[in-house]
Amino acid sequence: MLNTLTLNRKKSAAILLLILVAMVLFFAIQRVQQRLQPIPLLASAPLAVEALTLAPGPFSIHVDYVGSVMAGRVVQIPAQVGARVMAVEHREGDRVEQGDLLIRLDDRELANEIQRLRANEQRLRSDFDYWERQNRRNITLRQQKVIAENQLDESRRMVDSLRASIHENAEALANAEIRLGYTRIHAPFAGRIARLMTEVGDLAVPLSKPLLELVSLQAMKALVSVPQVDIGRLSSGLVVNLEIPAANLHLARRIEKIYPLLDPVTRNATFEVCLNCAPEALPASLYPGMALEATVVLAQYDEALSIPHHALLWRGDEQGVFLFEDGVARWRPLQSGAVEGGRVLIRSGLKAGDRLIVTPDFRLQDGLAVAVPALSEVSP
Repeated sequence: MLNTLTLNRKKSAAILLLILVAMVLFFAIQRVQQRLQPIPLLASAPLAVEALTLAPGPFSIHVDYVGSVMAGRVVQIPAQVGARVMAVEHREGDRVEQGDLLIRLDDRELANEIQRLRANEQRLRSDFDYWERQNRRNITLRQQKVIAENQLDESRRMVDSLRASIHENAEALANAEIRLGYTRIHAPFAGRIARLMTEVGDLAVPLSKPLLELVSLQAMKALVSVPQVDIGRLSSGLVVNLEIPAANLHLARRIEKIYPLLDPVTRNATFEVCLNCAPEALPASLYPGMALEATVVLAQYDEALSIPHHALLWRGDEQGVFLFEDGVARWRPLQSGAVEGGRVLIRSGLKAGDRLIVTPDFRLQDGLAVAVPALSEVSP
């Protein structure tokens, strides 16, 4: 009985072992089959991109510089006669019109000189009348041989001398009257007093230290500094958009002239723009010396193709873009031009109506399936 029980236990263990071996072999065969058979690839969805339908539009090429507002005329007015300053009629910053009295000098010495010369003129004319009558009488007496020839010569000499003295006195009187006028210093043009360099009681010395500086507000101009490398890009007549922040002023003008000499320190060139060369009046808040920003329009296109700069790509040495055509991305080489305001001017390679892919995705390649969702079509 014991032997039979032992034998049955051995048979059960053998059967269990066979079952385990069979299961291990089954799973091993399944693993080998899985490795030998590749997993089928799932079909990928088209890459979603944004597209832009190209259309011609305005495009400008411009460059920005800085400059300053300058007065068209700046005059330092000196004294033309030596005299004390008696009155100063205007101060720094005052606006004056042409002919306004600015400074009055002491004129008493010149007034006395004029009175003396006028009195001298009366005396000379009285003497001249006497000797002219005497000379006519001497001519008659000489013809009658009543007087000697030297007496007639003497009267002629006195007449000629007095005539010359009257002429000389008249010139001296005219000069004195001119110098008297110099004691009243008037504004040669309308403008603003920039600097006053004298006060009442100062001695004005002719053609020495200026008395004041006057700037014209009728011929304001802008002087703009340009790097020397840009000189060849500029020419007279180009449109310049000026912005003067301190005066809250925006003006559209043209380059008037380009100065032929460079600044010896900065090596920059300078061009000039006339601010008054337009019908609109300049505001009173505009002052010489104000800073300005100048935008020169180098070229203006009314109908040009341009694309966003980020859509322009490089493949080696070739530049181009991807277009959306029949559900796939197509590489299109092109030639580009200037870059302004984040857009690139297209010289050749694209045409109006092309649908440009503007999504900057590194996965884009020629022939890749792409899709443009309805809300992803952007405007030019």
